[in-house]
Amino acid sequence: MANRFDNLKVAVLVTDGFEQAELLEPKKALEAAGATVHIISDRKSSVQGFKHVDKGEVVSVDKSIDEARAEDYSAVLLPGGVVNGDALRMLPQARTFIRAANDAEKPIASICHGGWLLISAGIAKGRTVTSWPSLQDDFRNAGSQWVDQEVVRDENFVSSRKPDDIPAFNNELLKLLDEQQRREQNSPAVAATDGDPTIAQKGRLSAKGTAPAAPPQHENEAFAVARGQAEQDAG
Repeated sequence: MANRFDNLKVAVLVTDGFEQAELLEPKKALEAAGATVHIISDRKSSVQGFKHVDKGEVVSVDKSIDEARAEDYSAVLLPGGVVNGDALRMLPQARTFIRAANDAEKPIASICHGGWLLISAGIAKGRTVTSWPSLQDDFRNAGSQWVDQEVVRDENFVSSRKPDDIPAFNNELLKLLDEQQRREQNSPAVAATDGDPTIAQKGRLSAKGTAPAAPPQHENEAFAVARGQAEQDAG
């Protein structure tokens, strides 16, 4: 098990206010399988986690989001937390990173409010997803099919609703990474295709995302939480 994903690197896009279990438990599962996991953030040295509405662990940042490149990673993890999810989707660098990962058909795993970035990056249209229930209207307005299930796989997307779903979420993410690893091992170099993009694109996990969309308008619940005026949802 420890050497299962020795050659895979997973990017975790996150900022302050993430739901602790939704980062640490998938990270633990990925590292136990041999993957390298990098915490990528707009914060310089560390990010603050939450256990629902209470402050939790502080996690060290491995790389700035200004420097990180999607092509250097095999997959992307988007933890939840309403403050984290709402702040992250407003970062142009995060939207650019996740679009590039989707264009390359790399696995993208989102849980709870982590899915907001998919909407704001314009890659949720036509996809079947789940999330924290309060996001369902946002996904439907973005052209997604939202379902109430513990885990949903739609080609290169894996999504779940909340911390209780993490075991199923981790299991589906690891299976998707198995597929990605086989794809990377078997993918021919572009040079060997004589520049024919149809050959280079064979074996992709899903169709490309749609054109980028501007972030939708939402209530300011995340910022009310940050100011101590409201409670944070779990996830």
